[in-house]
Order: sequence, then C-alpha cells, then structure tokens
Amino acid sequence: MVMRSSSNFGRAIEDIAGGLSRRELWLYLGWQDVRKHYRRSVIGPFWLTLSMGIMVLGIGILYSQIFRIDVQVYLPYMAVGIILWGLIGRLITDACTVFTQAGDALRQIKVPLSVYIFQFVWSQILTFAHNFVIYIIVAIVFAVPLGWDALLVFPGLVLIVLNGIFATMILGPVCARFRDVPMMIGSLMQLLFYMTPIVWHGEQLSKGLWLLMLNPFYHFIEIVRRPLMGQPSVLENWLVCGVITVVMGAVAVLFFARYRARIVYWS
Repeated sequence: MVMRSSSNFGRAIEDIAGGLSRRELWLYLGWQDVRKHYRRSVIGPFWLTLSMGIMVLGIGILYSQIFRIDVQVYLPYMAVGIILWGLIGRLITDACTVFTQAGDALRQIKVPLSVYIFQFVWSQILTFAHNFVIYIIVAIVFAVPLGWDALLVFPGLVLIVLNGIFATMILGPVCARFRDVPMMIGSLMQLLFYMTPIVWHGEQLSKGLWLLMLNPFYHFIEIVRRPLMGQPSVLENWLVCGVITVVMGAVAVLFFARYRARIVYWS
C-alpha cells in the first residue's frame, strides 16, 4: 500500500511537471478558450470588460447612495472587489467542469492531465486581465492615491492563482465523479458573495467581526484590494493567505495523486 501510494505520488508530480513543460500548448488553448466565445464579434473579449464596467458603474452609483458613502471613495473600492471576485468565483465554479468538458479529448489525446488545469487557469487570468482595464480607468478618473505598496498586488495575485490551481486539482476530479457538486458549489459561491465585503465595507460590521475573519475570501481580496486602494497591507491577511496556500497545495497534490488515474473514466 505504501509503495502504491508512493508510485501514485510520483506519477502525479511527473504529470504536473509534464504539464508545465508543455506551456506553449496550454497558453495557446487558454487563449482560444477566451476567443471562441466572441467569434465574429467586433470588440471580441472586451465585451467582458464592457459588461462588467456597466455593472460596476451602476452598482457603484446606487450603493454609494444606499450606504451614504462618497462615490469617489466607494466606487474604486467596489470595482476592485467585483473584479477580484470575478476571478476567484470563476476559478472555483468553473473548475468543476474542467475535466467533464474535456472528456472527449481526455480519451483521445494523451497529454498530462495538468495541461487541462493550466489551460483553464490561464483562460481565467486572461479574462481577469481584460476586466482589470476597468480598475485602471476608475483609478485614473477618481485619482486613487497609489504608492509603492501597489507592487504587493503581484504576489497577492500569485497566491490567488496558486490556490485556483490547487482548487481545480481537487474540484475537477470531485465534480467529474459527483455531478451534483457543481450546482452545490455554485449556490455556495452566490451566498459567499454577499457574506464577503465586496459591495460593502468590513468596517460596517458592528458585530460578528470574527465571522469576517473566518472568511478566507475576505483575506485573499484584501491582499490585492488594499494596495490597489493606496492603503497599507495588513499582516494578518497575508499570514492567513500564506497558511491556506500551503495547506491547499499539500491537500491538492495528495488528492490529485490519489484519484488522477480515475479522472478519464469519470469524465
């Protein structure tokens, strides 16, 4: 049993390494995933940017009045939250269909399974990059006071992407095996959207602050949003995200090693 587990782990590591070595393949496929949804469209993937920009503007103006917050302060805050949640939400909900959508390719083409994971995550990064244009416009219009702390955006995004990869390594096989799980994940993410300070400020909670601290999405959003708002980072957010990343990485690799060989049959 120990030898078999060791063998599975070794093959999983080889699969991941093989997937990384074929980056030209998944970089191309990920870009095609984004493009194929907007074929023959004049502005192509920038429809993503336009639709989210309209939503950000509408919600920003409305909720700034509801919460009685200056729109110049509220709209940049909310815009970053919406854009980041778009990335995080898709990394989790769409991870559920990574292997089921690639079922035919899995059975016909022999490539490392991690190629499909990297392809999916790369397509989400590209979508995020298109949507990030909204923040750039908002930051210029509302003169967001950025400093050197803004560079912390990059390690923050790296942590989000890494956890997206780890989540896909877990949710991809689980959702291929149990087809009801994607619907459960979708419903849960809708609930968490309202429980996470995206369109509302964490400071607005007079009670139940401990519940906010237990929300991992809050910490991942804060390590990117605070630098983009010109605010100093909070060490606690980074520590929580670091611990989650280490734990998620260990669980994901072990899980992928255990069930990797069955994914083709489940898909």
